[in-house]
Amino acid sequence: MNAPLSVVLAAALLSATIATMPADAAPRKKKTAVPPAASVAQLPTDRFLACDVRVRDYLREGGAAIRVTKIEVDDARLQLNIHHEYGEAGKSSRKYLRGDSEEEMRKNLRGILDEFAAAAKAAAAGRAWYVIAARKVMPDLRDGSGENTSPWTAVVLADFEGKCRPITFYQSIDRNKLDPELSKKLDE
Repeated sequence: MNAPLSVVLAAALLSATIATMPADAAPRKKKTAVPPAASVAQLPTDRFLACDVRVRDYLREGGAAIRVTKIEVDDARLQLNIHHEYGEAGKSSRKYLRGDSEEEMRKNLRGILDEFAAAAKAAAAGRAWYVIAARKVMPDLRDGSGENTSPWTAVVLADFEGKCRPITFYQSIDRNKLDPELSKKLDE
């Protein structure tokens, strides 16, 4: 009986040795640490964030992009008062409620107020820009009917959660009413 027991013990010991050998004897792969997505070399964040392409497109014929410092919300008149680094841009045009029923208009009102709140928050966080651009690069704007229409127009853009959104448009910018330093920037 001792012989079969010694054979079983020897076989078990040999099996255990063989099972552990390939793991120890196999050539080890070099561990190439895969860095997490956050540490992968990224391009530096653009100063215009999600509005990078749109701002540069508007400025291709001259103009200036300046940071909006504050947006005041007039929730009764549904308009904004925009403040930037060189002063005040003025009040935006009023938004109008749309809808066939009072409930649709109320839903529209909530959407407008949410958009205004997000714009004010973006300005407070430094994610909004007042862009003065040549009228010819802003196809969205209707041409003014008067002959005295300025060649300059403006748009306020804001980065909302990684998306560039236009907040308001200014049809005509009177260069003579701008801060002299800001007026100089239009020609750069």
